[in-house]
Amino acid sequence: MNPAIINTIFILILAILFLYIFVDPNAKLFGRKVWYDPQRLLSCERDGEQTSQQIFDIYSFSHVTHGILLYFILNYFNFSAAQIVYIATSLEILWEFLENTPYIIKKYRKNEAYKNYQGDTIVNILGDTICAVIGVYMAMERPKIAIAYAVGSELLLYPYAANFLYLSIGSLLGRPLS
Repeated sequence: MNPAIINTIFILILAILFLYIFVDPNAKLFGRKVWYDPQRLLSCERDGEQTSQQIFDIYSFSHVTHGILLYFILNYFNFSAAQIVYIATSLEILWEFLENTPYIIKKYRKNEAYKNYQGDTIVNILGDTICAVIGVYMAMERPKIAIAYAVGSELLLYPYAANFLYLSIGSLLGRPLS
């Protein structure tokens, strides 16, 4: 496995463990709640109280797709493997920053499927970033499987309005898909 991937995932997991051990889940960091209380690894709700509040949720699958797409785009420009990992991670974190601005949160809430969206907790941002790095790794090591994953997850998650196309294109760039 590429050392850049190992290092990136290790740092992200270490950050989550640090927050779990040393920080009150109700504390805020950069204006964002650190973690939902009670702390869990996963929330399967589409638009519930814990959605985007735990480390992973139903939208985590779409972040794997982000990583896959970022890999193919960056690879097209002939970046090295390590550069791809670090640039993709930086772009995912930038996306998380933008996604959690009041403007984007309001855009999501206009869609009935996301009317309760309150933005991500810090640990969910870290979990989403881990998923994107996993997507980069998948595309780097097994491109055909990565493409199959991206197509399959889009199809499987569409009925739950939790896929990348529905979220990004439907909710943010235009009117919600129906």
